[in-house]
Amino acid sequence: MWRQELGKDPGLGVSVHDMRSGGQVKGWSPWAPDVGHAVVLMRMGGFRRHASGQDSFLDAAGGYVTSEGLEERFAYPSAGEIRYTWIALTPDAYDEHVAGVQGAPGWMLAITALLDLRHRELLSACRKGADRLEVGERVQSLLAALPPRTERPGPGMPPTTRVIHRRMTVAVQEALSCGHLNDGVEDLARLVGASPKHVGRIFRHVTGRTISEYRNELRVRAVLEHLADGGAQLAELATMYGFADHAHLTRTVRKHLAETPSALRARLDPGEL
Repeated sequence: MWRQELGKDPGLGVSVHDMRSGGQVKGWSPWAPDVGHAVVLMRMGGFRRHASGQDSFLDAAGGYVTSEGLEERFAYPSAGEIRYTWIALTPDAYDEHVAGVQGAPGWMLAITALLDLRHRELLSACRKGADRLEVGERVQSLLAALPPRTERPGPGMPPTTRVIHRRMTVAVQEALSCGHLNDGVEDLARLVGASPKHVGRIFRHVTGRTISEYRNELRVRAVLEHLADGGAQLAELATMYGFADHAHLTRTVRKHLAETPSALRARLDPGEL
């Protein structure tokens, strides 16, 4: 596990940490209580998390809120690198900015593309030496824009049905994050043992997005991570993430973020330090 504090505002009661890990052993970790109050936003890779009686899959399209005393355990489906941002909050900051909004520990976040960009701009500002005032303002803006819970079980749905639907959705999310990002819906349906129509309906019910929409969000986030690293060229990224060509990648990114990849690289590239 690699952890670096990027910025903090003691007055607001927050600190921003870049978290990275890789080479995890499969299987569930021991229960880990008292990790503290935090908002966790994913950037790359994925893992399973069990908390508050629920098993969920975290990938670059989501995140979660955790709180002091909440027991959690984790499982890692692949040995690939995982990157996420840990925004630690003091108890007072948690009560003021998060607790009243999220309503219950273990809250799962569905991160929109624009909120994800706001998150990455916070990281970029921290890496460029933002002072505590700017860090605090950017964190406050991010917390104010946290989306609603992803779980929407529907009226009258039996608990066992909700569990089955969640497990199927987790299986699709895990497949997308573990080598099947460019597979079609039919291929993903075969992996989870159900019909494409059934998988698509359940996935949309649980996440609020179609599988195609969700996959494109993961692709855009992956491209943003590369742009923030200042690495691969756009043509390489188009091939890597299943876009038809450079122009298709540009259209998709612009649709999600209203900006071109080149403009986003200029805003996020560490070479701009």
